[in-house]
Amino acid sequence: MVSHIAVLRRSPLVRDLDVVELVEEESVQLLRVKVEMVEGSMLHVREALFSHTSKYSYHWQTPTGELVLRWDNAPHHPEIPTLPDHKHEGEQIGPSERASIENVLVEITIVLKNKVQGK
Repeated sequence: MVSHIAVLRRSPLVRDLDVVELVEEESVQLLRVKVEMVEGSMLHVREALFSHTSKYSYHWQTPTGELVLRWDNAPHHPEIPTLPDHKHEGEQIGPSERASIENVLVEITIVLKNKVQGK
């Protein structure tokens, strides 16, 4: 989990981050981080690793709180072929591989680059 924090701190996309919760014990690892991106949007990172399973959510929103993208593995979309992993794009919910902080930052970079280029 500390490695996630290091990845975020090294990213040129990140203006500031607030580690809300960090637990690293033998039976569980928990991480909650609020990340302010350079253009003002926010990324909320939540990960929980247990000996038998893991849960995650990467929630990216505009400065006004509107959802841009969210990756998570809550098992509430049985129609998605990658269950439990899925991605929210506004009102659309689609398949997604298991997200990682590195993949999320790459996708945010692409979205921001396309926005600047007017795509």
